[in-house]
Amino acid sequence: MEEITKMMGVILTFLGAVFVGIILGPLVGGAAAWVIGLVFGDTILGIASQFGIKGVSMFQLGVFFGFIGSFLRTKTTVGAKGHDGT
Repeated sequence: MEEITKMMGVILTFLGAVFVGIILGPLVGGAAAWVIGLVFGDTILGIASQFGIKGVSMFQLGVFFGFIGSFLRTKTTVGAKGHDGT
């Protein structure tokens, strides 16, 4: 019974971390777009309107790109320097 309790704790912790990660990506994207929009907002929204994206704020645009960007993370691996596979 004790192992099941520990396993449930690990699973719930993992699911909680995934949920926080899903929420954190768009939130950071929205905040970053809002800050950038303070300086370049008209320029960026003008370019977005040329692509047909109209009636959105910089925060909304940042949340959208933050959400999409959370699925496009790159994975990097570190190998030994000079390793040629032989």
